[in-house]
Amino acid sequence: METAFSSEPESAIRQWASYLVIDQQTLNTLREFYWVMEQNIDDILSHVYAHLSSNRETAHFYQDEQSVKRAKAHQREHMMRYVFRGNFGAEYYNATNRIGKTHHKLGIDFKIYSGAYCIVLSQLAGVVYKVLAPEIGNVQHYMTALNRVIFMDMGLATSVYYDTACLELEELAHELNFALAKAGEFRDNETGEHIKRISRMSFELAKAAGQEPHWCKMIQIASPLHDVGKIGVPDGILLKPGKLDEQEWNVMQQHPAMGGVIIPDNKSELIRMARRISLTHHEKWDGSGYPAGLKGEEIPLEGRIVAICDVFDALLSTRPYKRPWSMEEVVTYLRDNRGKHFDPQLLDIFIENLANMQLIRRQFEDAVSPEIVAD
Repeated sequence: METAFSSEPESAIRQWASYLVIDQQTLNTLREFYWVMEQNIDDILSHVYAHLSSNRETAHFYQDEQSVKRAKAHQREHMMRYVFRGNFGAEYYNATNRIGKTHHKLGIDFKIYSGAYCIVLSQLAGVVYKVLAPEIGNVQHYMTALNRVIFMDMGLATSVYYDTACLELEELAHELNFALAKAGEFRDNETGEHIKRISRMSFELAKAAGQEPHWCKMIQIASPLHDVGKIGVPDGILLKPGKLDEQEWNVMQQHPAMGGVIIPDNKSELIRMARRISLTHHEKWDGSGYPAGLKGEEIPLEGRIVAICDVFDALLSTRPYKRPWSMEEVVTYLRDNRGKHFDPQLLDIFIENLANMQLIRRQFEDAVSPEIVAD
């Protein structure tokens, strides 16, 4: 199906256009009868806003003449410039998104919003039948086109309500994850900046590896919990300034499994991802990692991504038991462990994007470096 949009149309517009069959014929019909709207748009909007101003659920939004005048002017500009002209590029998407955000901020709920569009459609139908009759074929073609684009406009604008609710939940999840992650990181003499760096690096590596935006956002939110299992490691082991003995190291190696206990096996994909990261970020590509000895692609992709980012950041950082490595030393180590510790393809992508990772480290620098007790 051919759809005449801008050269790089927003994916949301493409989806709506496909769903509502807004094709080239639809756009041609809109443009052929654009003159109908030019002659009648002011009367249509006057009726719509008279209804909204008198309705008890919406009247408080239009308490004075100036607010009604502004609303009508904005609506007229939007409908005539984009909707009735079939101009559905990125500029239209941004304009529709702004309208939805403004109405959501004003507290106009979805029921009122969709009701207003129904009033618009009713007025459009009356005008089209009056102007184009008795050519019933023209009436049908034009009303079909108008119905399609009006519903797309409503869908794009009201999707802001859903997106805003999801964003608020996402932000809450992110804050809760960071709060829980800090409980583990701070006990390990690591700073809160470490988990921010892991979060951002994991996002960037996932994106560079070609993952979908939603998946990249999930790993950004989930990855800070990679070491939450350290909450269950005794202080005498976790905070020891020197090398761990064999028994202590065996206890330390249990922290990924402890993280799997702390993070529930929930139906939420985000929580499941966080759990998988906690359980697998110390697994190694050659199967020599812990706690399960997984090998190659048996290790979930998110675990392989966080493994690279975590080692990179840890080696560059000062810890009570070690000095920070130089960038040259770290890159050499990463390359030496390509196909051993690390997924070889992911490591290559990470090295290709090394400048971005260094920028993230500068953006989230540790405010105070821990004192080195032992090398």
